[in-house]
Amino acid sequence: MTIVNSLSAPLISALRGHPWFDGVDDGALLALASRSRWLEFGAGDTVFSEGQTATSCLLVCAGSLQGLRYTADGDDKVFGHVGPGGWLSVSTLFETRPRHLHSVRARTDGSGCLLNGEAFRQLCLNDARFACRVMAHSANLIRHHTDQIDWLTSSSAEERVAEYILRAGKPQGNQPVVLPLSHSQIAVKLGMRAETLSRIFAKWRRQGYISDRRGELCILKLDSLKELVHI
Repeated sequence: MTIVNSLSAPLISALRGHPWFDGVDDGALLALASRSRWLEFGAGDTVFSEGQTATSCLLVCAGSLQGLRYTADGDDKVFGHVGPGGWLSVSTLFETRPRHLHSVRARTDGSGCLLNGEAFRQLCLNDARFACRVMAHSANLIRHHTDQIDWLTSSSAEERVAEYILRAGKPQGNQPVVLPLSHSQIAVKLGMRAETLSRIFAKWRRQGYISDRRGELCILKLDSLKELVHI
């Protein structure tokens, strides 16, 4: 992982191109950029660690990262993925004692703007439009996670697996489905044991819903999965 300490053209260009900074005064933008850094990361790099004091947030410009925690058994509990244009640890900056909620690990090589937390908060104080965009982002996260909790507590294991495949895999015809998480990570994310997930897949193979072709998951009866989640 490489942090570029000098004020760089990629950083300023990335900020100016993001919708949050539309209309932000040039002087205010430069004040933020002058205290921030351009970050380059490689697949597998840890950008933030859970519980670490949060002194910055990250605007992802290229590549993909995942927010995760580790279970008592050492498994990854993945909360989500963030790609270009997305943010990490923005809301955390406004806690009384800011600490990163998750570890953030790079899935691929990439880059981003590592923005100084104090300068970011100052921009919010000085620019109401910018502050409202940050608040909208936080409100959307609250709604998303509330919906996720409701879904986890009110759906069956099969419904959760079907919904995850449809949302994360976006199956098209008989084309193999590429899921961003491993078998064990999917089980943890969906609140079930790995054995339960295996039993669901085995049941669906017997029913002809899915097949495994050379290790690739293929959806044979898309409508059957949609019926499970009432789509």
